[in-house]
Amino acid sequence: MPSHLDLYLIPTRKGRYVLYSRPEVIEVLEAESGHRIRQAIGWMMRHPYRIVAWGGRALNSGYNYYVKLEDRIDPQERVLKAMGSAAVFTIHFIRKGNGGSIGSEFHGVLRRQRLKHIFWFVVDLIVSSIVALFTPVLAPLPGPNVFFYYPFLRLLSHYQALRGTRVGLAYQDLEFKSLPEVNSLTDNPGLTRFLERMD
Repeated sequence: MPSHLDLYLIPTRKGRYVLYSRPEVIEVLEAESGHRIRQAIGWMMRHPYRIVAWGGRALNSGYNYYVKLEDRIDPQERVLKAMGSAAVFTIHFIRKGNGGSIGSEFHGVLRRQRLKHIFWFVVDLIVSSIVALFTPVLAPLPGPNVFFYYPFLRLLSHYQALRGTRVGLAYQDLEFKSLPEVNSLTDNPGLTRFLERMD
């Protein structure tokens, strides 16, 4: 299990806090976490039969596209999923105004994210169940069965985000470090894009 995850609790222009972590750190955590989907795709790509390896490469391309789409839909979701596989958190924060304690702000962000992901988990579960009923009709259609795969992948993603919020809310030994003002952090292009998507 990865030992450490640096989280950044940053206020947006709208005055609410968001969680951020560097994309390269999230990618390393995803690779180290033993993600079963990635393991299955990797096994298929290394398979000696060319048709199976070709299918693995096609699934890998589709999965990478889905990760990019997921990052555009909800940038914090990948951070929450990474929290589920980290053992230690350090929360770097920028205080906005004379707000409450930073620990309560952190837990408030996690509680809001938990409610959001519970709602969308239930919605995607219902949609996936309905589409599963129509699979005999939809399966013969040419092309990928997007009607089933997308809600099912979102269902798994919401589950992993919920697992990350549970780990974050249960974690007791949080370490907080203060950062300079957000204006001095804008030289980080990844953070700038993240904050633009969150507003």
